[in-house]
Amino acid sequence: MRRSLILAAAMVTLFGSLTYASSTGRKLLLNVISPPLAYSDSRIDDKLVRMITGKSNIRVSVVDETDADQPAFPQSYHDLDSLMDWGREAGARFLMIVEVTAERLEKRKSFHVPLVFHKYETVGIIEGEFRFLDLSRGKLLTAEPFKIERKGPRIFQATMDDDINDPDLHLTASGKIVFFDRLEETLCRHLAGRVGALAGR
Repeated sequence: MRRSLILAAAMVTLFGSLTYASSTGRKLLLNVISPPLAYSDSRIDDKLVRMITGKSNIRVSVVDETDADQPAFPQSYHDLDSLMDWGREAGARFLMIVEVTAERLEKRKSFHVPLVFHKYETVGIIEGEFRFLDLSRGKLLTAEPFKIERKGPRIFQATMDDDINDPDLHLTASGKIVFFDRLEETLCRHLAGRVGALAGR
């Protein structure tokens, strides 16, 4: 009797998951959480929508906190149960959260020959965490960190110069906009590839 009840409960759960999956199709809700960028406005969400929809039959909607027709996004986006409930209420099959914790420029001494010369370079870095949930199955498919780097201007100096503030390492204001745009493009290509792999499971 107990085995029959367990089997029946499993069938109900499976049927519910299949029904939910069929009703929501391939809809993915995307929420990008990022700090203000000093150099330009971040366009990670727009880039991800373009790249994901261009390579798959997934329909992507960006979470809009100002949309009165959309339930309020959970304050704690690390609370799995709240995310599952919210995503299902919003009528999605998948939920994707991209949390950017840093998007910055660094100057590094990347190469050195003692008493002869060294190389300085400017590097753009974007890092954070990517989470992907399958709402129809109630599963967190991944929660993985990312760190993407892009090299910018570089110079060789004689050892005695050793000037990390060399003007040749600087990017102009317009140069920074283009540089970070390409850095975000690299990140989004990586994440779009991960979505394709995860959504096909």
